[in-house]
Amino acid sequence: MLDRLAKWLDTALFWVDRGSLWLARGGGVLILLTVAMVTVEILSRRFIGRSAVHATELTGYIMAISASWAFAYTLFRKAHIRIDALYLQLPVSVRSILDLLALATLGLFCVLVVGAALDVAMSSFNRGSTANTPLQTPMWIPQFLWAFGLCWFAFAVGLLLLRVLVGLAALDVKAVQRVAGSPTLDDQISAEVREEQ
Repeated sequence: MLDRLAKWLDTALFWVDRGSLWLARGGGVLILLTVAMVTVEILSRRFIGRSAVHATELTGYIMAISASWAFAYTLFRKAHIRIDALYLQLPVSVRSILDLLALATLGLFCVLVVGAALDVAMSSFNRGSTANTPLQTPMWIPQFLWAFGLCWFAFAVGLLLLRVLVGLAALDVKAVQRVAGSPTLDDQISAEVREEQ
């Protein structure tokens, strides 16, 4: 039964990883849009003498949205900052327990952050809050887009945590290391070589 659950979770993680890739790409497109807006803003101030777009306000929203949309992708690429000098010296079984604790802590953090983000977005929606700027942006729009990225990240963390629990219950520490462990230097070199080919 654990094997079937592990396979199902691996499939779910594959699709969540794919969705995370597309969200990260969407965030990248938004950042490119920001670059274009700032360029237009600079040129319009230089040649027209006034702003043609409201880049300052919009780039703030875009940075928050694109960051939250990239969190899950970063999680799946194991690219969040880790201090693993001691971790990599420990036995694999101990590392697996530490991975479980790290994901559980991250999951708790996600619950708190997502709850606060959704509360802020719902309050803005219910009150009809708008930005105190010339655009008068309805605040719930960027806030819900930002909260969506945080929710997706929390979902990815939850799935990964469940997969680690199943791996530990099946005493499959190699699977735990594969999905949640910090990569060794050899793993990183192998990944770089695969990407270059």
